[in-house]
Amino acid sequence: MPEIKNICRIKIVLFRVENLNMNIVYFGAEKYYRLAFDYFHYENNPKLAYKYINQALKDNKNHFKSLMLKGEILLGKRNFEGALKNFKKACKINPENPAGFFFEAKTYNLLDEYKKALEIIDKILNGKIRNAEFLSECYRLKIDILMNLNQYKKAEKILKNLNNKLTSSDIYDLEENFYKTVENKKYFENNTENRILHINF
Repeated sequence: MPEIKNICRIKIVLFRVENLNMNIVYFGAEKYYRLAFDYFHYENNPKLAYKYINQALKDNKNHFKSLMLKGEILLGKRNFEGALKNFKKACKINPENPAGFFFEAKTYNLLDEYKKALEIIDKILNGKIRNAEFLSECYRLKIDILMNLNQYKKAEKILKNLNNKLTSSDIYDLEENFYKTVENKKYFENNTENRILHINF
């Protein structure tokens, strides 16, 4: 009987040590992630942010938040392929978190791969999004993608159907940006046509 008790105690101690080691690894990644986050978002220092985010991923290559932040840093550097690689990895690690897919769609939009971007953002919007701010960002991106595809009527239709989904201030902001973009596009097209006519004559 005493031997069995000792074995049980040894197992409990080993279990606690394994968990402690795992937490230490995660703690290191979390510490460097927070440093990188502050440098990137508050100090406007992407160079130091990049240094510390790489350190975080060195400690834990599957740290979801670090992969996401590294993707954002690379987006700021206009390294779209590198950003996409990090967002894709983050999505595989945590497929339940829509933020990874949102940034994946955003990156595809920047790469002019609008159909891929639209497919991803539609999947997000078909799910249950409780965060109103995130929902607003998703619709903002979808409208932007549709406008890049010159599907202005579809974009306008979405705006008209948002009353029950977003706050009035978010809707106003989206509408204002949409109609300004449409006006600028028309102005640009008219001026381009006038310049072409002037050259021809």
